[in-house]
Amino acid sequence: MTRDEAARPYDGGRADETATGAAAPQAPATPTVPPADERPRPRYGEYAPEGWTWQPPADPNSSTPPAQTPDAAAPAFGAAPTLGGTPVPASQHPGAAAARPTDRAWTIALLVFGAMGAVYNILSIIAMPASVLESMKLSASMIGTTPPTEFTPGPAVPVAVAVGVIAQLALWVGALLWSRARMRAGGSSWWIPLVAGIVAFIVVMIVGAVVLTSDPALVEFLQTPPAV
Repeated sequence: MTRDEAARPYDGGRADETATGAAAPQAPATPTVPPADERPRPRYGEYAPEGWTWQPPADPNSSTPPAQTPDAAAPAFGAAPTLGGTPVPASQHPGAAAARPTDRAWTIALLVFGAMGAVYNILSIIAMPASVLESMKLSASMIGTTPPTEFTPGPAVPVAVAVGVIAQLALWVGALLWSRARMRAGGSSWWIPLVAGIVAFIVVMIVGAVVLTSDPALVEFLQTPPAV
């Protein structure tokens, strides 16, 4: 032991432990593991819908609501409204039925007029076999011919009358349902009851022709030229 070592106070061996610890090798640092990606993986052939953005799951222990991106908060200006990511049909848009107020008013007016016309046509078709003889007498007096004295309806007359009545009802109900669907969709619908009325008039003419041609005596009278 040297003189300096003898003169240094005894520290219980701490100096040796410090020197030994300083020379010991350091343990390697643990690498940082990135957080796991919790987003759902798309399946094969599946694509995310347009405008879809992934939001991290909300923390049940946190009272702060998750922030929303501009795409998820509100649709872009001029874009169609969506419901759960699905575009809302035009028929469900607010105010879609009032998009054509003039067309709506004309459609309702024509439907009301068509209902009255359908009732008149039905009554005319039902009374046609009984009134055809009076009509022929009036026509004969106007053109100067001998009017027929009787009218015998053929077997096709009841069938023609029944078909004509059913057709009048079906045309008006069909025009009502179709017009209603078009108005809800915001489309033009005024022409639907108009077309139905034209077809109903054609049906009346066809039924009248069947009734007139069902009696051979009446057909002969119609083919007789007027006296000069």
